Amino acid sequence: MCDEGPRFSVKEYRFAEEQDEQEREEQKPELVVQIPEVLDIQYGMYVWPCAVVLAQYLWFHRRILPGKRILEIGAGVSLPGIVAAKCGARVILSDTEELPQCLKNCERSCRINNLLGVHIIGLTWGQISPNLLSLPQLDIILASDVFFEPEG
Repeated sequence: MCDEGPRFSVKEYRFAEEQDEQEREEQKPELVVQIPEVLDIQYGMYVWPCAVVLAQYLWFHRRILPGKRILEIGAGVSLPGIVAAKCGARVILSDTEELPQCLKNCERSCRINNLLGVHIIGLTWGQISPNLLSLPQLDIILASDVFFEPEG
């Protein structure tokens, strides 16, 4: 049997301003983001609740994002970072370099959302690495659902 790697599915997220009855006739900005989720329990690479809240917060404040240098740590499926990049920020996505499948999923998220300029790097917490030392000056560091305790 050949190992094809973990299976994934794609989830769609829509971000828009709430509208009242009168505003519905006007064209309001909307952002659609597609996120590939890995369907394998050992990876846990799916959109966790806080990532959605952080992505909504970024969408709400999208006018201040263009040109900002943003690092998302523990990006996983990268929903907040993808939203920031779609809103004009210069984004670096990072996850542990010890699990290459996490970085591949960041790449997949960028590819599926047509974001070719997003940098993806491996950063492992507690380790000083060339990737860490070569980070540019940052304006914002994003982190959502970065702590996980399997025994609760």
